[in-house]
Amino acid sequence: MVTKKFLLSLAAILMVSLSCVITFAQGGQSGGANPSDDAGLTDRMIREQGLSAVDASSQGHRSMFIWDDYFFTGDAFSALSELLTAYQIDRVYHAIPRAYFERQELLDMVHKMTRQGGVQVVALNGDSSWLEDGLDEYKGWIDGLHQYNQNHTHHRISAVALDVEGHVLDSFRRDPAAGFADYCRCMEEAYQYAHDRDLEVIQIVPTSLDAIDQEQFEWFLKHCCDELSIMNYRKSTALSAIWNEVLTCRRLGVPVETIYETMPINSKQGVTEDITYFYEGPEALASAVEEMQRVYGSSLSIGYHHFETMYHMYTNLYLARIYPYAKSKSDGDGNGQMEVGEQLQLRSSKGTIVPAWLSPPNLETDAAEYSYLAVGVQPDTNYYILLDSGDYRVTTARPLRFKEKDGKMAYSVSFHAEPVE
Repeated sequence: MVTKKFLLSLAAILMVSLSCVITFAQGGQSGGANPSDDAGLTDRMIREQGLSAVDASSQGHRSMFIWDDYFFTGDAFSALSELLTAYQIDRVYHAIPRAYFERQELLDMVHKMTRQGGVQVVALNGDSSWLEDGLDEYKGWIDGLHQYNQNHTHHRISAVALDVEGHVLDSFRRDPAAGFADYCRCMEEAYQYAHDRDLEVIQIVPTSLDAIDQEQFEWFLKHCCDELSIMNYRKSTALSAIWNEVLTCRRLGVPVETIYETMPINSKQGVTEDITYFYEGPEALASAVEEMQRVYGSSLSIGYHHFETMYHMYTNLYLARIYPYAKSKSDGDGNGQMEVGEQLQLRSSKGTIVPAWLSPPNLETDAAEYSYLAVGVQPDTNYYILLDSGDYRVTTARPLRFKEKDGKMAYSVSFHAEPVE
């Protein structure tokens, strides 16, 4: 039998839920980046009071951000794609230099992604300078993608993801309302230009835009994007920080995604321990994702930033760039760099062999130097590099070691090589 006490308790919970939704819908966040400082909804309230916004009507995407050109190195694809399988990735946001739109490597990569369980490739780009310098560079890039799609109708790239981050500009910080309005005007133009060329647009944004102006935020959703991807990095407020965004997107019929950070601490890029799962590992990340979907349901997409550090978290191995040189302290194409074939081999002091493939496979894609991609490099290990020709035996000029800095593991993605005298 339903008791009066039970009904009163249920009513209280519903009133709190409604109050939280109204607070957010009215732009009730004061800071955006850290809603737990506000008098409104917090992660603690969500956990303790069982507040829920579950929508399990559909299955959202599992996305991975890929900024480097690793997957253009065809021979490395099978080793790299194991991570996509492990995290059930069905969409990659892949940074694609304009030159690749005319290259066979892009067509091959899209084809292989399709065969990899139907992984969708989304072209990734964005720069805050667009707001100040205009969209000429962006439009040229879109035109290149559009031409690629016309040439390869069976391997189209149907969407772009725009990571513009106008909120980092000084002008935006001085006057967020004016900055947000300028950003919306620029993104409306970017959105329309892409749509006119049969491309969908995914906008990557911080958690704070709705807190600046809820009405402007809704205008942005209606006029500037087909999907919203939120840089929801702060672990302590991950549930509450996107509450209003998710409910608003669902009300307007806009798919929404929350992104997790896995980069190491990096002051230049603003990565701190309270926003990254790099040091906690894949188990903690999986637990956070599970909690997120208990609250928001399966229709909320999950994004991981980004491939390189996710690879390390999952395997405890590293990806490394190798730049071979013919003499010590040389640098640049005209100063001793060697082109030594399609593949190198790395041999550790323990006899372990790690292959490394030419990457990128051409120098017409804004690559200044020849480099090789090694997949599966072990930490705390020195490697010798054996050239196929046998004319050289080179070792690292900068030993590939991964050391702790301030109690945290620091890592490098590249090292140089030179002949042993």
